[in-house]
Amino acid sequence: MILKSYIVEQDVEVLNNYQATLIYGENAGIKDDIKNKIRKQNKHSEIITFFESDILKKKTLYENVKNQSLFTEKKIIFLQETTDKVFNEILESVENENKDVKIFIFSENLEKKSKLRNLFEKDKKLAVFACYEDNERTLINYISKELKDYKGLTGEIINLIINNSNMDRRIIKSEIIKIKDFFIEKIINKIQVLQILNIKNDSGFDQIRDKALAGEKSIINKLLSETEILNEEAFYCLNNLNYRIIKLYEILKIKEENKTSHEQILESIRPPIFWKDKPIMQQQLKKWSVKRIEKILIKVGEAEILMKKNSHLRNDIIIKNLIINLTSKASTSF
Repeated sequence: MILKSYIVEQDVEVLNNYQATLIYGENAGIKDDIKNKIRKQNKHSEIITFFESDILKKKTLYENVKNQSLFTEKKIIFLQETTDKVFNEILESVENENKDVKIFIFSENLEKKSKLRNLFEKDKKLAVFACYEDNERTLINYISKELKDYKGLTGEIINLIINNSNMDRRIIKSEIIKIKDFFIEKIINKIQVLQILNIKNDSGFDQIRDKALAGEKSIINKLLSETEILNEEAFYCLNNLNYRIIKLYEILKIKEENKTSHEQILESIRPPIFWKDKPIMQQQLKKWSVKRIEKILIKVGEAEILMKKNSHLRNDIIIKNLIINLTSKASTSF
């Protein structure tokens, strides 16, 4: 059964009507929000998380679905980073109907021919919905809803939050938490918003990102030696970098499919590119091909997993190594 993500966001309880739910797409922010709502709704249930690698190695998914929880009446199972590789295990589990167990499967983009998508789209006992990338309108609505009880919230402040996040909902959520923690009396002040979001300081990493994607080795070496990336800023930096790489990839794909120029795409693409970014993006696009940028996106994903799973590692070193690798790739011809 195909659902719409905005309906689930408004009322996550709609998922209670289904034995299992497949949630796929590139918008990690929406998936995080829905996952948190599911956790909150089921705070008295046993919650188990598996990654695809766990299922492939241990083959324990069916046993967890079949067996009653030892601690609570209900059990929630989250399956992370899921692909068609574990289709058989998932099929076996959803065929074993257990009203006390709900399965929530999180995947990246799934093609129409995906066996998982086909299973969940056709079976009325199962739910599936896509989490597409946010646009300016959806983010404006999201921020307005989250801060609806705060006086002083203006369109300018909302745009500041969006621009400071590179349109990444996860970053926006983090910024909203800062705002709520700071403005206890629920009266927002623009000057203080600028201070707590560190908007003036963010341009430093923007410069590193832009010079790296343009392959300017000598400048990057100087910038990295002069720049301190704090641990709490690491994921912002990674998301900032990832957003720009995805945007370049999107433009390169359009060029490849439609045989049009970079300049024409930069003028017509939606959401629109900020005018100050267009010259540097034209320079960056000349350094990359679709295949090369796909490999870099994999590297970014690997860096994110490394940062999340290894708290003992220094995130600033991971980010800087990624930047050096990126600059090296951009500086070589293809």
